[in-house]
This record gives sequence, C-alpha cells and structure tokens, in this order.
Amino acid sequence: MSIVDDGRPDIIVFPGVYPPSEDTYLLLDALDIRDDDSFLEVGCGTGFISVTVARRINNAVCIDTSLDAVLNTQENLRRNNLHRKCHVIESDLLDALSPSAKFSLIVFNPPYLPDDDEDTDLDHALVGGETGVEITQRFIEQAIEHLTSEGRVYVVVSSLANIDSIFQTMVKHRLTIDTVSEEPMFFEKIQVLRGTL
Repeated sequence: MSIVDDGRPDIIVFPGVYPPSEDTYLLLDALDIRDDDSFLEVGCGTGFISVTVARRINNAVCIDTSLDAVLNTQENLRRNNLHRKCHVIESDLLDALSPSAKFSLIVFNPPYLPDDDEDTDLDHALVGGETGVEITQRFIEQAIEHLTSEGRVYVVVSSLANIDSIFQTMVKHRLTIDTVSEEPMFFEKIQVLRGTL
C-alpha cells in the first residue's frame, strides 16, 4: 500500500538543498511502509520523505552529509509538528550511527549521475562518483550492517550509471533484489530497487 494517502506535507526548500523532484516522488510512492517499521532515510535533503513517513510511524531517523539539508529537514519536521517523532543527524552516509542501530527499512535517493566536466551548486546531490555508483555502493556496504532480519533497503538508480555494479554489490551482501518502480525521464530511466535480507 502506498504511503501517500492524505496529501503532501508542508515543505520549504533552503538554498543549496535538493528539492523534492520526480525521483523523490518515485521513491516515496514505491515504499511499502509497515506501521511497526523502524525507518532510516539517508540523504534526506529537505526531509520530504522522512516527514511523510513520520506521519505514519513512530521510529524515524534521517541523515544527510550537508548541514543545510539537516537544518532544512529539522525545519520541515517542525512545520509539520513531527520534530518529536524523527531524529535528524549530520553524517557522511551511516558513519555517525552506532553499530547497534538497526532499522527494518532504509531508503536512499543518492547522487546517481556520473561525474562530468560541468560544476553546479547541486553536484553534491547529483553526482555519485566517477561512474555514478560509488556513493550508492558505499551506502549498500554500510546499510547492510544496520538492517534487521528481513529488513528492506530501497535505493534510486539511473540508467546513465552502471546499474549492474549496484546489482552485484547487493547480491554480494545477500540481498534479494526487486525493481519496484521505474520511470523514463529525458535521456535516462530512473528505477527504484528494493533489496531484502
């Protein structure tokens, strides 16, 4: 069942923070949320997904490497009166988490584009490494250590990057992989992959 049942949350976007976009909505609509889930969003940006999920569950944490994004998420949680239901952490991927922190659902809309010669203010939110998958692979390596038994990982990937290497990383870590959503966009196809332990 889709989580988006009662409208979109009240969100503002700080300068330099990746705004909710087509890939954000694709990921959110693909999520299968259970009422008893312990939820972690990595790369929360504005907090749009975490705010939406925190309306439904009681155990939510979100992380971003950008202080601007952390502050933006905190503001949007306050705007929606959810600041007591969701903790926000500044961290490079899952580095700041205790090894004992476990979640049944971990989601990430990573920077997934290959590096190019053009620099923008949002490269930190768009470029996932030389081939576009390096950040996603690091995420999977870390996320597997924080998943509960039968936990699920959702990640957004682009056809412009080397998706096969992401599949290989997920298989290496014993995840069963499903493509749960996809959408063609401009010169690429965006997919949401679910890996289940």
